[in-house]
Amino acid sequence: MKKISSLVLLFLTSFCFASDEVTPASARIDLAEKSTGFVGGMLAGLAFHELGHEAMAGIEGANMHWNGLNWRTKASHQALRNIAISGFGAQVLSTEVLLDVKSIPKNNSFVIGWLTCNILNTLQYVAQDRLCGGGVGDFRCLRKNGMNVGYIEAGLVAHSLFSAYRLNKNSSFVSYVSLTRNEFILGFKGTF
Repeated sequence: MKKISSLVLLFLTSFCFASDEVTPASARIDLAEKSTGFVGGMLAGLAFHELGHEAMAGIEGANMHWNGLNWRTKASHQALRNIAISGFGAQVLSTEVLLDVKSIPKNNSFVIGWLTCNILNTLQYVAQDRLCGGGVGDFRCLRKNGMNVGYIEAGLVAHSLFSAYRLNKNSSFVSYVSLTRNEFILGFKGTF
């Protein structure tokens, strides 16, 4: 599923970044640069999600074992919940930094790729989790360790949709983040 999504996104970006106002040779170079930046941003977003798991495992004192993008570890139920949710936490934090820091250009293809990865990865995870019934990936781990993921999924989808709105229409919302060992609070202040 992720491979197909990646190929579709790569194909679509070639049309999104194409411009009729430049010469054919420079258009190809411009398209190649923007596509490379976009794909690089998507890969960075995916890597940051996985680094969120790895960082929390380090905090929890758990050794991670990786098989591609799948991880395994032996830890307490609470530690496993923290490790499983931390990938999405990393995505939310990186989205807020990319959208809130004024000096980061919002029209940069790398930034757009990273934000696109954060938005689509969340939406894909939730959709796949709901369609498969038994849980997928991080959500399966959360369920197995006693967490009701419905509220988490709703919050992540709301954040993804709001992030897409902010990226396309209005990035002037000020966010605040509070993070402790047992809670993660994200809030926004702004006008529509």
